[in-house]
Amino acid sequence: MSNLLFNEVMKRRRSIYSLNNNVALSKKEINQLVKFAMKHSPSAFNSQTSRAIILYNHHHLQLRDIVEDTLRSIVPPENFSGTISKLDSFRKGLGTILFFKDEDVIKSFENSYPVYAENFSGWAEQSTGIAQFAVWCSLTNENIGASL
Repeated sequence: MSNLLFNEVMKRRRSIYSLNNNVALSKKEINQLVKFAMKHSPSAFNSQTSRAIILYNHHHLQLRDIVEDTLRSIVPPENFSGTISKLDSFRKGLGTILFFKDEDVIKSFENSYPVYAENFSGWAEQSTGIAQFAVWCSLTNENIGASL
């Protein structure tokens, strides 16, 4: 991929505003795309601490219901209609990707490299951000919108 193409993908990543479930790739292909992007995202000591879970169908919608219930107790009622609108836009998507750090891997590296132990959690956070960006650009390259 040329820099010009990569720059265009980064720019397009920001311009897909409405999510929907009209996606040309199969769920299996999306899973492979996410797995590839995460595997090839850099991490400190090649620790590969980033993980993702992809929720589809009722699991995707169930998560949005949990988020709505949680936010209902936090967001003032007079502002909640905007929150519902945003959540409804997310519900229209094909799925949800949850990113997280593998704490067991972090602990393992902290034990193996005690001199750097205090840095591994922060490095893992940075690695997760890089992985999210890689996944987002990979989805964009397939004309699949995403929101983080």
